[in-house]
Amino acid sequence: MTYTPAPYATPVVRDGGRLVVQTWLITRLLMVGVALWVGLTTGRSASDMLANWDVQHYFDIAKHGYVADNDIAFFPGWPLVLRLVSSFGVPMLWAGVGLALICSALAAAALHRLGGPIAAVVWLLAPTTVFTMVPYTEAPFCAAAFWAWERAKAGRWGTAAGLAAVACTMRVSGLFLLGALVILALTQRLAPSGAGLSGPAAWSPAPAQPGSSSKRGGFGWPWRRQAATQPSASAVQPTASARSGVGWPWRRQPEAQQAPPQSGWPPPQVRRGPREWARDERARALAWLLVPALTLFTYVVYLYNLTGDWNAWYRAQSTGWPRGFTWPWVALQHTFEAATSTAYPAFPEWSWVFRAELASMIVGVIVTIVCLRKRRWAEASWVGIQVLAFSCSYWYLSVNRAVLLWFPLFVLIGERLSSGWNVTPGRRRRRMLLTTVAFAAACYVLCWWAWLFFTGRWAS
Repeated sequence: MTYTPAPYATPVVRDGGRLVVQTWLITRLLMVGVALWVGLTTGRSASDMLANWDVQHYFDIAKHGYVADNDIAFFPGWPLVLRLVSSFGVPMLWAGVGLALICSALAAAALHRLGGPIAAVVWLLAPTTVFTMVPYTEAPFCAAAFWAWERAKAGRWGTAAGLAAVACTMRVSGLFLLGALVILALTQRLAPSGAGLSGPAAWSPAPAQPGSSSKRGGFGWPWRRQAATQPSASAVQPTASARSGVGWPWRRQPEAQQAPPQSGWPPPQVRRGPREWARDERARALAWLLVPALTLFTYVVYLYNLTGDWNAWYRAQSTGWPRGFTWPWVALQHTFEAATSTAYPAFPEWSWVFRAELASMIVGVIVTIVCLRKRRWAEASWVGIQVLAFSCSYWYLSVNRAVLLWFPLFVLIGERLSSGWNVTPGRRRRRMLLTTVAFAAACYVLCWWAWLFFTGRWAS
């Protein structure tokens, strides 16, 4: 996995892209194997295994629109994509599976850019990665959101805004993404130099010092040929004197007349300071973010025209699922009771899923704190606002799936695991053994969660 040519050199993961591709293939094949095993042992069809739970809502919306009252809890972006692809004769189920597979690969590629290959590998090995293979919104949303963040970090705010707008059509998490991008635009460090930039900010020529000369011009525009400024003879040779024939150093020399500025085009460029440039860049980024904001507002207006209620989405969530506002300590109590209860003997896995919900909330709190300590304000807001929203529900529901959206978690893991391999051969072998054991354990949990979904059990 790593190569350290020198004793104190920074280790570099070798073949990172190949490692990500191999992990993507292994995890997809493992879930296909679980689906085949479930089909052979239970007689369930592909539709029964892959179209459980929310998939039916997406299919109904794609076919008939918003007919049922609770359907408006699902954003229209994913159903519209499924309907578009199925219009070419592709069955909607396989269209959703194929798109989910493609989007999961795109999301892993974005994580590779954000946090390195290990971050992408850990994301692909997440316990609930089965939701990136079936027609759920996790895979397309992660693909759009992760690439939007990557483009925003690179300063390409136009592309980032377009991808964020796509994410806003998929699920309500797009609102949290928009808020985090606004914080990123306000807090991201911007380089006042021309490195990596384009446009006027990339070229801000500095004025030349007096007396400098250049064939291409010591100042002004680079394509304009500047006249070489040669010092006058009187400035070099001493002034002749009638008394001694040499000039005295204290004798006042005639000052050279400064040539009047030449008129022409283009006009001389005014040098912009770092503060002015950063202010303009932030304003441009915030202006681009109006695109996803208008996307969300358009959906709210559509729901109002459909139902006559500005709060239609939240009302659908409260009536269809127990997601009404609850104080955080009450929500924690309800989740803890569900995690330790034996009231559902026919569904013993329910208590384990609720325990995983508690663990996911703890992970979210830890990631938020770590990001705050590292002064990554935008990443902390992206995870922290979701943790806060889940803590105000009746109980912690679907947090396990939301972990797939928390790319700062996987970036932090990638940063941690990418270092520390420059050790003795003995310690390196022990770490490789621990890595192998962790990989096997992750694959086992991944397959167990896939089994939950394919058998129709509740899987968060």
